[in-house]
Amino acid sequence: MDIIALQHKIALMRDETAYKKLFLHFYSGLLRFSITYVKQKEIAEEIVSDVLLKVWTMEKALLDVSNAKVYLFCAVKNSSINFLVKNRKYTTWDIDQVAPSSLVELSTPMESMLDAELKEKIEKCVKALSPKCRMAFMLNRQDGLSYREVAEIMEISLNTVDRHLQLAQQKLGAALSVYLDR
Repeated sequence: MDIIALQHKIALMRDETAYKKLFLHFYSGLLRFSITYVKQKEIAEEIVSDVLLKVWTMEKALLDVSNAKVYLFCAVKNSSINFLVKNRKYTTWDIDQVAPSSLVELSTPMESMLDAELKEKIEKCVKALSPKCRMAFMLNRQDGLSYREVAEIMEISLNTVDRHLQLAQQKLGAALSVYLDR
């Protein structure tokens, strides 16, 4: 999908069909991402819808967005954190407290072939990763974001993203080696 072409159609021609395509393309990934912060699907749906509505209202300013995917993930992250801050009850929020706690969703054809024991083991391994490591892993592997995009969203260096993903692969590989040797 040519996101830049959709941006131009939305910004210059106010093309509702292009907006709908952009909305549908990003919605589910942004929703999963927001849920990792706010822990409530309904709130996350509202946050994502508000961010995507802002894309429509940006009009020609949308042309200034060089990477729509990073822009949208950052906007959802910021909106989710703002929601938590606004609705906190004398609690201090830290990225380690609000990092993703949901599990990796396997969406490959292999999922249907995995037995329940292996799937449970993978979920436990991912859940056992540190919050920042888990977030980097999920953004890269689940949402298909590049290292650079993950670095921008998490506000860390490329080397740190690389290190988080190396650690995740090492831990998952070690924990799942019994299944991989079959």
